[in-house]
Amino acid sequence: MGLFDFFRKAAPEAPVAAPAEAAIGDAGVDFMAAIEAHIRWKVRLEQYIDGNSAEKLDPVIVGMDNQCLLGKWIYGIGGEKYGANPLFQEVKEIHTEFHKCSAGIMCQADGGDREGAIQALHLGDHFKHSQRIKAKLARLHLELSGGE
Repeated sequence: MGLFDFFRKAAPEAPVAAPAEAAIGDAGVDFMAAIEAHIRWKVRLEQYIDGNSAEKLDPVIVGMDNQCLLGKWIYGIGGEKYGANPLFQEVKEIHTEFHKCSAGIMCQADGGDREGAIQALHLGDHFKHSQRIKAKLARLHLELSGGE
């Protein structure tokens, strides 16, 4: 048995849809994990559009902004602690739109408009919301951590 075999057996397999699930703690959220998870959506959606996704993604679930790591934090401890913060509210709104756009792209692909779905992913509102959520999360992290 090799070194890595030991770790594979010792570590439980994490579900594909929630790679950063353990990042939520009493203090809040792992902002870098949340940013990385939302960056990965581009690849996940490309694979879905191409029909190459190993995941079983449901547009109804994807469109819900409270199912991912960040969404659980926003509607849980994050909202309780920082709900009055204007930047937090911006993150919440952008995050909602990000998930709506993701689901819309999936529905577009499911309807047979794969080219339109790719265009929406790379040039449409999804691209805009993806850029904004990353930037706003980084700013919120700096604000809440005192610039550390």
